[in-house]
Amino acid sequence: MKRLLILTAILTLMVGAANSQVLKPVKWQISFKKVSEGVYDIICKATIESGWHLYDTKLPENGPLPTTFNLDEDETKDIELVGEFKATTEAKTEKSEAFNMELKYFEGTVTFVQRVKLKKDKAKLVGYVEYMSCSGGQCIPPAEEEFEFELTK
Repeated sequence: MKRLLILTAILTLMVGAANSQVLKPVKWQISFKKVSEGVYDIICKATIESGWHLYDTKLPENGPLPTTFNLDEDETKDIELVGEFKATTEAKTEKSEAFNMELKYFEGTVTFVQRVKLKKDKAKLVGYVEYMSCSGGQCIPPAEEEFEFELTK
């Protein structure tokens, strides 16, 4: 019985330690706002933990992954992108020692907006925001935040 209790305690500690190792320094809130008939803004608000930063949408080649807005082409054939996915605030710029280049990034919170237009009276918007964030010399692997909305004219 003692062995079983000790084994259970060890397994509980190992599972807790494994779960605490998962880093998710960026939290997303994705919503939409109707602008006019059949036109919507998709609003992607990122809240970034202190000490971390999220990369901008435009970065030099051979650097980290930029933040991108991606649609599932099969699911969203009735949606048209209008303009570009862009931040509503100015990004900071810094020379990255890890990537040996000037990079634009955000700290704290940032909101990105992508305007879309419906081709029909009703459409499904399915996609994801892909991003990468770093803190000092530590970066998380590229991650995704999925979204799905039913939109009507």
